[in-house]
Amino acid sequence: MYARITRFQMDPSREAEVVAQLDEVSVQLKAIPGMIAAYSAWRSADGQGVTTGIYESKAAAEAAAPEVQRMLSGMASLMTSPPSAEEFENVRDVLA
Repeated sequence: MYARITRFQMDPSREAEVVAQLDEVSVQLKAIPGMIAAYSAWRSADGQGVTTGIYESKAAAEAAAPEVQRMLSGMASLMTSPPSAEEFENVRDVLA
């Protein structure tokens, strides 16, 4: 498995809009080949958050990157700064 973690900063006053956007993109995320899971977490107080995408492989993450970037671009007006991503080649489900 492979992971991409994206840090973001949203406008806390627009949290409801962010949630609505996440609901809309969830269908698109489910359709991405090789995507195993995706989670977003944030703080309401300051709007700081992370999104974690788990993929079958690095190749799957790379193939998904343009589509995920398109989705993030659609949320740019809700962010107070550009997102930053990190990638991790070792992923283990510690609950399995």
